[in-house]
Amino acid sequence: MVDELERLRLQRILSDWITGLPLYPVADLRNERVSNLGVIYLQLGRFAGVESVYGWELYDQVLRCVTESLQADIEASTLRSSFLSIQFTGCDGFYLLFDVAPGGGDPQLRLEKESIRLRDGATRRLGQRLGRTIVELMNVHCSAVIVPDDPRVRPSRNVIRGLREAARLVETRETAERLKLIASCRAVLAGRKLHPVYQPVVSIKDNAIVGYEALIRGPEGELELPDVLFAVAHEADMTLELESLCLETIFSKVPRAIAGKKLFVNASPRLLGHAVFLDERNLQSIGRAHPNVVVEISEKEVVHDYPAFRETLDRLRHAGLQIAIDDAGSGYSGLESILQLRPEYIKVATSIVRNLHADTIKRQVITALATLGEQIQAPLIAEGIEQPEELDSLLALGVGMGQGFLLGRPQVRCARTVH
Repeated sequence: MVDELERLRLQRILSDWITGLPLYPVADLRNERVSNLGVIYLQLGRFAGVESVYGWELYDQVLRCVTESLQADIEASTLRSSFLSIQFTGCDGFYLLFDVAPGGGDPQLRLEKESIRLRDGATRRLGQRLGRTIVELMNVHCSAVIVPDDPRVRPSRNVIRGLREAARLVETRETAERLKLIASCRAVLAGRKLHPVYQPVVSIKDNAIVGYEALIRGPEGELELPDVLFAVAHEADMTLELESLCLETIFSKVPRAIAGKKLFVNASPRLLGHAVFLDERNLQSIGRAHPNVVVEISEKEVVHDYPAFRETLDRLRHAGLQIAIDDAGSGYSGLESILQLRPEYIKVATSIVRNLHADTIKRQVITALATLGEQIQAPLIAEGIEQPEELDSLLALGVGMGQGFLLGRPQVRCARTVH
């Protein structure tokens, strides 16, 4: 009994608490020799900035989804009888170990075929559970390596060498892909190949358009969606350049249909505090482009010095700009950013609005935000409304404005799609 408890204790220590998988790469093999060790390595690759942009909660969901996918696909694998272990690197990678017996064709080819099946399964399930954007940001790379036993080498060292080789192959491919995307991003910035689309912000009660949010799109292809574009820019330390170009693109030609309406634009605290943005000439040019601008600051963005940032916002307000806290309810600052910055608008995160009609806790969160907004005279705008039931629930909760596919999709022209 004592030995069993000790084993369980060690298992907890040596296992990742998110995936539940062992972390020590050779622990399950107990230093035993494997005649033909097959290593499949899956790496969640492409952009290191994904967790920084979207947060650890979402990334934990990614890790759990991939773990569950691998475990399900192993059960249905033609190599199931050869399967030894699945292990997590502690960061972004998964090792799957097999004892690939001779026969049944080329072992390397069989292992490569299985690695592609596991990769495609993980990619498919990520898309189903978390949406298209995550798949584009979290490409799953894979490699397959056969490691023949060498009696002259200690078994654990032989295994480790095989794991390193499998990881090296993936890293080489991923690095080449990343460098190609960074070069494409530089070309987009240099060629100023961005354009805005506009999504209406609507009064829920009377269906009147009160404003538009300007959203950026890149050229058709891999860098078209802003999430991917900003992830690549983050990787290449070009976020400020991209943000600046986004606002320059938006304000270079504001559509006439927006005249008299509010124009919502996104900007990070880092950009807003930059001397070039705060230059009086720049602020005046924004006012000339459109006199009714609301700057959205995501609650996910970390503000390290609230007193200094409040001074920045005072300058923006003096120039005629208003402030909205974006993604309220989804970030790490809780209510602090709202209390500290006292925005003119609070935009409720899509993750809170989604299916709120079936979730009491989400409705309570919105009620709390509405109460706070009423105290500081900051009305709520619910984002990501896609279902009539969500709209009905928001009306019942007293939320006055909304945004989402149900009310109008982002379009090049400021004309709302009727649903």
